[in-house]
Amino acid sequence: MIIKHFFDKTKQPLAIALGFFDSVHIGHRTVINKAINYAKNNGIMSAVLTFENNPMQVLGKESKLIFSFDERIKKLEDLGVDIVLKQVFDNNFMNEDKSVFIDELLSNHNIQFAVCGSDYRFGKGGEGDINYLKKRFMEQKIEFCVLDFVLSEQTKVSSSNIRKMIENGEIKKANQLLIEPFFLKGKVISGRGEGRRLNLPTININFQPDKVRPLSGVYISKTLFDNQSYISVTSIGAKPTFSDNSENVETHILDYSGNLYEKDVKIELYDYLRGIEKYRTKEQLINQINQDIKAVKSFFNGDD
Repeated sequence: MIIKHFFDKTKQPLAIALGFFDSVHIGHRTVINKAINYAKNNGIMSAVLTFENNPMQVLGKESKLIFSFDERIKKLEDLGVDIVLKQVFDNNFMNEDKSVFIDELLSNHNIQFAVCGSDYRFGKGGEGDINYLKKRFMEQKIEFCVLDFVLSEQTKVSSSNIRKMIENGEIKKANQLLIEPFFLKGKVISGRGEGRRLNLPTININFQPDKVRPLSGVYISKTLFDNQSYISVTSIGAKPTFSDNSENVETHILDYSGNLYEKDVKIELYDYLRGIEKYRTKEQLINQINQDIKAVKSFFNGDD
């Protein structure tokens, strides 16, 4: 897959999906797959336009990303996208007239087909919409397709709703709309060693700074590294039993005892088990973790 800046000219004919696609959820995939299928059927290349930064920060909002730019790139590559056109969302871009964006799109790229969702907006104040796009594309004899919302439980599937699900611990529901598990990534850091002293060794990673943080609690998970996947139980948040108020991601990997210090790992979250609790004795904590491990095994055995 080729990654290019929006202003880098593309000579090849393109079928392009327009949007942010910040979570590549089921609705995003419908739009993206439309461009991919058109490209394959017509012997041209598929392209996706996306922002490489978090537009919410420019807009003064606190919303975090569901997936980083690099994580989205991997998802788009897996879907079969040929070219990603990346753009920075900044004050200049935000305040451009709607005509400027389309002028730049058409002058820089050989667009043969374009597709977007019915709520796609661009230009200053979001004045650019599907009606304006239809007019501009018709002038250039570019085929244009607008897709309706994808609904779940009579509600439009959106990144903002999925973000709320993750923040509320509704991870199983979020995963259904993302098509695959929400995950956290990081380099394994040194911890307090309490888990190893309990004969339940754990690994720790810090939160990704611009990524949405799941509700504090204990989750059914899988931990991936070195092209291997292990079922695991993951605690997100503080460690009140040990009077440790620092928050990170701590994971016990079942049936693994190696040293992962400073190794990059990916932790997929599958379901929310329980909240964080403070235990009076280490024995109570060990008993609870063993119950969590049983729940993890039961979850994945049930999937089989």
